[in-house]
Amino acid sequence: MHKAQGLAGVLVLAGVLSGCGGAGEPWPKRPLLNEMTKDRAAEGAPKAAAQEADPTRGAILGPEKSAITYERLVKMPEPGWNIPRAVQPSPDGKLVTYLASESGDMTMSLYGFDLSTRTSKVLLRASDLPGSSKPLSREEELRRERQRQKTMGIVAYQWAEKAPVMIVPSSGDVFVRQGAGTITRLTETKEPELDPQICATGERVAFVRSDDLWVVDVATRKETRLTTGGPAGTTRGQSDFLGQEEFDEPHGFFWSPGCDKIAYLEVDEREVPEHPVLGYRGDKPDLMMQKYPAVGDKNPKVRAGIVDLKTKKTTWLKWPAEAERYMVRFHWAPDGNALYLQTLDRLQKRLALVRVDAKNGETKELFAETSATWLDPASFKPLDDSKRFLWTRDIGGHTHLEVRDAATGAPIKQLTSGEWDVHLLSRVDEANGRVFYIADSKEAPLDRNLYSVKFDGRETKRWTEEPGVHFAGVDRNGKIVMDIHSAKDRPPKVVIRELGGAVIGDLTFPMDADFASLGVRTPEIFSVDAPGGVKLYGTLLPPRVIEPGKKYPVIVMVYGGPGVQTVLNMWSPYLLWQHLADRGFVVYQLDNRGTAGRGPAFEAPLYKNVGHVELEDQIAGLDAVAKHPYVDASRVGIIGHSYGGYMATLALLKAPDRFHVGVAGSLVTDFRLYDSAYTERYLGDPKADAKAYEAADLTKLAGNLRGKLFLLHALMDENVHFQNTAELIDALVAANKRFDLLVFPGERHGYRAPAAKLYATQRSIEYFVEPAVERRTVRRSARSRSGFRLGG
Repeated sequence: MHKAQGLAGVLVLAGVLSGCGGAGEPWPKRPLLNEMTKDRAAEGAPKAAAQEADPTRGAILGPEKSAITYERLVKMPEPGWNIPRAVQPSPDGKLVTYLASESGDMTMSLYGFDLSTRTSKVLLRASDLPGSSKPLSREEELRRERQRQKTMGIVAYQWAEKAPVMIVPSSGDVFVRQGAGTITRLTETKEPELDPQICATGERVAFVRSDDLWVVDVATRKETRLTTGGPAGTTRGQSDFLGQEEFDEPHGFFWSPGCDKIAYLEVDEREVPEHPVLGYRGDKPDLMMQKYPAVGDKNPKVRAGIVDLKTKKTTWLKWPAEAERYMVRFHWAPDGNALYLQTLDRLQKRLALVRVDAKNGETKELFAETSATWLDPASFKPLDDSKRFLWTRDIGGHTHLEVRDAATGAPIKQLTSGEWDVHLLSRVDEANGRVFYIADSKEAPLDRNLYSVKFDGRETKRWTEEPGVHFAGVDRNGKIVMDIHSAKDRPPKVVIRELGGAVIGDLTFPMDADFASLGVRTPEIFSVDAPGGVKLYGTLLPPRVIEPGKKYPVIVMVYGGPGVQTVLNMWSPYLLWQHLADRGFVVYQLDNRGTAGRGPAFEAPLYKNVGHVELEDQIAGLDAVAKHPYVDASRVGIIGHSYGGYMATLALLKAPDRFHVGVAGSLVTDFRLYDSAYTERYLGDPKADAKAYEAADLTKLAGNLRGKLFLLHALMDENVHFQNTAELIDALVAANKRFDLLVFPGERHGYRAPAAKLYATQRSIEYFVEPAVERRTVRRSARSRSGFRLGG
């Protein structure tokens, strides 16, 4: 749950609809908008799916129609986001390569922009590769889930650092391209080659096959198995579920600079509890017994070693004492004599940088940081002299950059400071003694720009000029910038320019031809003070025309969880927002305390306070929006997915007088069911901090439900298990509460099937505008239920 699904993630759900739940308290006695006539309903009925002839359903449309159809809402990529991705300079400085779609869909091809001729052409299509239509293996499917990978075709490629040699993985095999030559096949096996990585010189490629680490020689195609088996339940060279999902650590092995050694992880999951993930695809059940460490469970046992390619012998890291630790962010020293990694204790309150002697595996802790809440892994980069490194840490409640001594870990120079944050190290320019980084500023906290600073702390300079968000990379020579930038009111542009100079090439694709006709408006950014005076930011979109004296219902888009920032000065087409605004809703979103992007001090209030501080801030946002004379705060809906689904349900259960209709997808309901690394980071030890877990448990609040709740979940969700929704269902039934449920049997936490996304988008939107079905209670009460809706 560490990664976001996007602003409208809940609307990529689908499955089989069934009405569920007992009958508790009656729905509110009036519709939230007056009933539409049947003629008006028929006139604007959506094309996505025919509605049942059910007279109790009433009208399904809001007071207005939108030019943005359901089909348009789910079409991918979204308008403006058909842009190059994975933009990289070639090692010889001749090309800038990238992935993009030739047809404007999600199928990627590999392009090359020639820096001398300043022209682009397709270098490789997936159809050029044999076997490209082969179905994904289970292992590769799950890796893509962890990376939230939604594209098809050529989804990844990698250049060697020091040679114009490129690898392209496809359908479980590896292909190689040398120089300007043609692509050739490097592997061809029944078992998939997972996570292939090329070494710096381009001579060898390593990968994981059948739970072991292998290497193949690019010139001869000779394969060598570097690790040899192990007990069932152990793997070598792969990051485990927690590493991939919660620490953004997709790799389980790391090449040395000289291409003669590989550091790798051995993961032993034999003592990790199994969780059955049962779904249905086609005509057969699909059962996966997943090793899943929930809160308080035993974590995988992970050890790290360094294998020598000549001897095939592994030297295991030697620790002064056995302890449970997370190992993340592996980096080799440029001279290859040492390996660096970061360790965190289980509750993630202590972060240490460890230096490993590559010859004997001896470890030395250089320094450690502690926190009263939690610590995230730092950005780390060793400098070429192997005597210094760059490090980010919390300085005054914000993330800043410093230089430290590689031998002792002692700080040498703090490079940045102020009420703003460094978000990403972009490039180290050793020749000019400077580092490029992405940061916001005190004056523009919702913008991101490219800056540089000298290693001695002098000459801080901003390199990007346009307001908005820049994802900018610099080539290894410090001469060319590859910049993807956008703003709220400006679609993304992808340009290659000289550092501080003229544009060399514009890689931007044309905007979707129909976008101008959709009438999309840009939401306004607003701010509100949270308790304690902390400034919160939100975005607001009212209906296109505000009739004098008329009040409009509200829909809150919510995520609200850690690790995600949704309110930025960055492009979004806002199709869903505009669709809802066209149908008479005021739409807004707010980033509460605990969300990402504003520094450690902004995130810290969430600690052991999950389910309280987020809702407190969301209510403050609602109060600010309600000050507009056109807002009807007595009709408020809320929609979210994943942590946003938790927030939507929390709002209905904990503040039923403020939130009246909720749509909640793939939600955690009791954090004791979620994984150990994520949950213990924010809620602490499940035994010592049991009260924090109890306070965050939605099942304990089920009896408070007074509004209208729509739950959506995938049976094959291996991230947030369906068990979460199942336990909430039990609690709602026990409390005799009415709710609705949409289950889809063949999807995971990230939903992919086009029909599924379309159906769930339609059902989710209609839930805010259709009256409830009138049903008798379990007690056979003769009293009928009034329709309850926000619009219609």
